[in-house]
Amino acid sequence: MDEISSVEKSVRDPFYKKYKIHLSVAAAIAAVGISALAHYKNTIVKEELISAMNHYQEELLLSGGEMKYGSVECGGIISTDCEIKAIKLSIMGQEQLSIGALRLGNVEELSELKAFASGQNIDASIDIEADDVTLPKPLLAQIISQNVSNAFQQNTLNKLDTVSFAFRGDIEGSSKNIKYLNVDQLRIDNAIMPLEFSMSARDISNTSPDTMILDHFILTMEDRAISDVTYESVKSFADSLADNEKEAFLKEFNLTLPQMSNRPKASHLINIAIAKHFETDLPNTSGMVEKDLINAMIQMLKGETNEITLEGKNQKKLTMIQLQNELQKSSAMSDVEAQKYMDDKFKLEVNSD
Repeated sequence: MDEISSVEKSVRDPFYKKYKIHLSVAAAIAAVGISALAHYKNTIVKEELISAMNHYQEELLLSGGEMKYGSVECGGIISTDCEIKAIKLSIMGQEQLSIGALRLGNVEELSELKAFASGQNIDASIDIEADDVTLPKPLLAQIISQNVSNAFQQNTLNKLDTVSFAFRGDIEGSSKNIKYLNVDQLRIDNAIMPLEFSMSARDISNTSPDTMILDHFILTMEDRAISDVTYESVKSFADSLADNEKEAFLKEFNLTLPQMSNRPKASHLINIAIAKHFETDLPNTSGMVEKDLINAMIQMLKGETNEITLEGKNQKKLTMIQLQNELQKSSAMSDVEAQKYMDDKFKLEVNSD
């Protein structure tokens, strides 16, 4: 019996070995073929992207603008992602925008946005990241405010010198009527307070915006340098005062002039004083959600939390006009009654971590 098995094994072994070799060769050929096709596809996409950018450069020149960029790299097996480095946009010789690296995910689908802009129906995904984005300081200064001191403005501008953006989502419909919009991530990363937003909505009409249904949204705020901003705000205002006025002003924050030189301690005392001011105003604030937001901000100022999240869920598929009507009805109720009334319609929650 053992001899028969040995004979069968000797007969089968060459066949199995050849079979395995054939499979390995087939797999290698398939891998090479797929890589070659992917390389060809990525090359075509890269050429089309460069052509589109060059066309945009020509259009900008006609209006006194200029766009420069460094390298363009594209890759991917199933879909093509491209990265464009060192983008600079200028108008009349003045730089308006600088992007260290712009990543475009699934570039083939991004081309559908042209059809969307012309009113055609699309079903596409969007995946874009922009790192080391520098905006012109005059524009940022207008956003921050023209009513603050130069020192405070300059400190804040330095912290917002570069930001990063990320957008990922899906869209179905046309520019006239978006059937479905899903934002997985809209992130604005900066050195003071990064923001992240996600949402899903339906039936967005450019002629009847009130018919939109906002299914849910989440907004998250993260503290990275609020203490620096509050410190610079107080310090810059104090520096603008006469010596006899500085002490009275700083006393409102339980500070003395010598203590201002100890930045960590001064920042802590300033934030505590601002938090107490919010606590004093809290009883006069209407709305449970508004109170929860202020309480979360108080915790952040005290250093008890680093992140605040506001989340909303549409419980009954209310349109924006229906939601507005329900909120108007709840405005005549007490805070507790209003929250209970709205919880099964459009629930809003504030969380801090």
